[in-house]
Amino acid sequence: MDEKKNIHIPTNQTEDVIQMATANDLLVKAQWPHLAINEQRLVLYMLSLIKRSDKDFKTYRISIRELANILGLKRKDLYKEFDKATSGLMTKIIKWIDTSTRHKKYISVSWCSYAARIPGGGYVEMRFDPSLKPFLLSLQGNFTIWGDRRSVIRLKSHYSLRLYQFIKYNQGLAAVDGRRSAKVKLSWLRTYLAISEDKYRLFGHFKSRILLPAQKDIKAKTDIEFDFKQIKKGRRVHELEFFWKKNKDYNQLELPGMSDKAPARLEDILKLEFGITPKKKIDDLIRKYGHEHIIQALERAREYIEGVRSQGKKVGNTAGIAVKAIEEGWKQQKPLIDIKHEEKLKALAKAKEAEVAQKEAKRAQEERKREKAMLYYESMNNSQKEAFLSDFRDSLIATGNRIVVERFDKKGITPGPIEALFKSFLMDLIDN
Repeated sequence: MDEKKNIHIPTNQTEDVIQMATANDLLVKAQWPHLAINEQRLVLYMLSLIKRSDKDFKTYRISIRELANILGLKRKDLYKEFDKATSGLMTKIIKWIDTSTRHKKYISVSWCSYAARIPGGGYVEMRFDPSLKPFLLSLQGNFTIWGDRRSVIRLKSHYSLRLYQFIKYNQGLAAVDGRRSAKVKLSWLRTYLAISEDKYRLFGHFKSRILLPAQKDIKAKTDIEFDFKQIKKGRRVHELEFFWKKNKDYNQLELPGMSDKAPARLEDILKLEFGITPKKKIDDLIRKYGHEHIIQALERAREYIEGVRSQGKKVGNTAGIAVKAIEEGWKQQKPLIDIKHEEKLKALAKAKEAEVAQKEAKRAQEERKREKAMLYYESMNNSQKEAFLSDFRDSLIATGNRIVVERFDKKGITPGPIEALFKSFLMDLIDN
């Protein structure tokens, strides 16, 4: 087969990103970052929701049941995994070159621009970055170049996904040009799979770690299977040629819970968010307490769990907390910010009371010391008193205040400053 006809994807790697020929080629030709498995699954599920009638990006709503299917989790930690995946998508960049304008645009865009989890509603929300709109909306719901969403969501690695997309893309073109295989340079394939130069440098490692696991994964979970041929240049593998065929063993049953309406079911919230099992326990709770009672109790349970986690503590038994909240009928409490404010005011008032009490205790102690000092002075005989008053006069002279000394000489111990100084002098004498 003619090489030009056989190779649809360009192998020229002089550009720092893979050039995009048409909008419909973005998904194959743009340079993807390496996505973690749950990041990959969320992106592909959102892509599968694009409809022919869409004129703009929607905020896609995914029920907790759908989320469990997408992420491959059976119970709890769904919101934690959702936060982790969406945070990753907001930092990972997809790149391409736009040649539709006079000057080339080298574009870098994050996959996701908005994500929200609504535990009380039993669903999460996501939205693509608006800059992807002209390319993703141009797909017009034609998900065939990606393959069925039931397939891609099942795939367990970034490499399986990208190879599946590559093959599906070329398979779709077979109806146009009759191709039966696709040949690419090994260097191009490494770039396409986002493999750094220092990883799997030996082809044997690349084959055993990337190609063979992806081949097995794709055959086990999708509508196709593939094989490949190594083409050497000298002693090194220079190119790979891929061949594909229909997978006769593919299970086409829809995954449970997949829908675009994202219904919020109380049963799913109890099981998937809080981990309550078995089903009989869930049915008994709903029958005994009713939807409204349970929804209010779960909101209080969430507040309690978030409060514990905000303190850096681990919450081990969310199911037990939820059941306790339902059975005890936990009610609306004051907002945490109000509780903290009240606690702060109480602490300040308590500190003020302690300060006042301390000052009162100090004044009482001083008063007792003064009374003791005056009793001591009164117990002196006249000669002792005269000697003491002489010493007191010397202390007044030492202060340098002549007016006080003169007043003492004229009137003796009088109420006011002189009496206060006298008592203080007397107390110092007793302390020493």
